[in-house]
Amino acid sequence: MFLRYFLVLPLALAACQSTAAVRAPATVNLDDPATKTAVASALAQAVGKARIELGASNGATVTVLPPPLGPYETHSTAQPIRFDIVIEDGECLAVRRDTQQAYALSGVTCHPK
Repeated sequence: MFLRYFLVLPLALAACQSTAAVRAPATVNLDDPATKTAVASALAQAVGKARIELGASNGATVTVLPPPLGPYETHSTAQPIRFDIVIEDGECLAVRRDTQQAYALSGVTCHPK
């Protein structure tokens, strides 16, 4: 009797597992002004700033530059924040590299990499 449950239990547990959504690498065209504005707006909200400056990008990774130095600063330890562009369930997302937090890029079209 116990042998039967012992054999059935692993199959039952395996059947209960759900599949996670798959994130596929993607790119965005930042040469398009509307796309660049939408990405900058979404990433500004992601980093909690009203305005940001985007750094170098290859379309698959977008960088948010740290704020410029103030008038009395000579150097800063602030680092750029990098976001990877992905598609998940047909939605374009920016995934912050250091925290793995995902942010929706509303109105942005991503292309599979």
